[in-house]
Amino acid sequence: MRSTVFAVSPALLAPAGALLLAALLFAPGHAQVPASQGVPAFHLLDRDGDGRVTLAEVLAYAKQQRELAKPFAVKDVDRDGDGIITQEELKAAGIKGFEGMGSISVKELDKNGDGYVSHEDIENYLNTKHREAYARADADGDGRITPSEFVLFRFK
Repeated sequence: MRSTVFAVSPALLAPAGALLLAALLFAPGHAQVPASQGVPAFHLLDRDGDGRVTLAEVLAYAKQQRELAKPFAVKDVDRDGDGIITQEELKAAGIKGFEGMGSISVKELDKNGDGYVSHEDIENYLNTKHREAYARADADGDGRITPSEFVLFRFK
């Protein structure tokens, strides 16, 4: 029996890995890939399934998150009083809708500084964050995020 050894150029490994990753991310019916920097899996954003994500689709996803998030008193969540709400503090307080967003500045979330995060505060914060992320992800500025832009954005 004869065996053959194939040599693969390292230059081919990176593109092959990217293609494999893209196939896993965009395969229909796959499990959600854990969000990095608050970015959900592409298929969760692409509501019409056309292979591109519009700002309207991103804001529809933000609306889903808003519906999960309930108003709260800052002191009840920011237990250590450092002005930063961590994912651990949100989880301990049972607050949903901010998963994957990292640590959140109280000043950025509670704009009027009343010590209470209202529905309006939540809506403004999530819309702002999702709009900022969308603008960064839409590398060519055409108003639609392609799968390749999405993959690049997730791993910046």
